[in-house]
Amino acid sequence: MSSGEEVAVELLESDGKSVKVELRGVPLAVANAIRRLIISEVPTMAVEEVLVIENSSGMTNEILAHRISLIPFVSDIDRYVPPEECTCGSKLGCERCVVRYVLKAEAGDQPLTVYSRDMVPEDPNTSVVPVSGNIPIVKLAPGEKVELELYVRVGRGKKHAKWQPGIATLYESKEGPEKRILFVESFGFLEPKRMILEAIKILNKKVKELAYVIKGGEQHA
Repeated sequence: MSSGEEVAVELLESDGKSVKVELRGVPLAVANAIRRLIISEVPTMAVEEVLVIENSSGMTNEILAHRISLIPFVSDIDRYVPPEECTCGSKLGCERCVVRYVLKAEAGDQPLTVYSRDMVPEDPNTSVVPVSGNIPIVKLAPGEKVELELYVRVGRGKKHAKWQPGIATLYESKEGPEKRILFVESFGFLEPKRMILEAIKILNKKVKELAYVIKGGEQHA
């Protein structure tokens, strides 16, 4: 990219679940860094910890907890922070770093399918909810029961794939290599535009931190 080349961004498509933007004058390394950050470092919220009080279903505790952890939650990353960044110092967390849910279901005389809508938040007014209430969790045979406590926390995709906010791909435009298309599809945690903006914010922070370290090294040289 020449120093005089103008940087421009054009929104090509947007439907609420995905966006396609054209990047002009943006170096490939920068565009790819944004793509990678969307996948690995944009924070989202998912069930990190499951306390099994009772589980008489045919599904093991480990598999049940794993299935629940992969349910995407609408994420309020403006209000909640990752546990390692919270000042509460509690392993259970506080109102700034955890959202608690309870899942309690019991089959009567007929089999019962437990869905994500059966998870009940401790705070009925919370905005952190499953993206869909129709995600099946476990099927209970007559007389079987599950009772769980769920702890939803902020995390990042580089720690576990359950926190990956969506898909991000980058490819050259047919109009020329100087134009690149960034396609972002959300799993429901965040709006796709927000995913891009968060990635840019993270990249900007990393650049500033690098500049600060380099300047500090120059002062001590």
